[in-house]
Amino acid sequence: MLKIMFVGLLVASLAGCATTSPSGDSSATSSERRVTYACEGGPDLTVVYAENVARVVQPDGSTVDLPQQVTGSGFSYGTPMQSIRGKGTELTYTIGRMVPRQCREK
Repeated sequence: MLKIMFVGLLVASLAGCATTSPSGDSSATSSERRVTYACEGGPDLTVVYAENVARVVQPDGSTVDLPQQVTGSGFSYGTPMQSIRGKGTELTYTIGRMVPRQCREK
């Protein structure tokens, strides 16, 4: 009986965890949202946010899909080689060992 109560409590606590989309809207939708960011020291960055992935559009038109990561606040998407993290209209874009770029939504 105690085991069942523990599992129920665990499920209830996990149900309360939520992630926030880059727009600050926590409602889940299947539509995509395209955002262009002005970045310091480089070209603009375009990101297409979908349900659980951020698609970064490269200058040559190719794309890189970054899966959503768990975060305490703000948003985070990434792989071991590339990531975007941010809150509100600002984000940090990191590629490998390069210096991270600070970007702001246009």
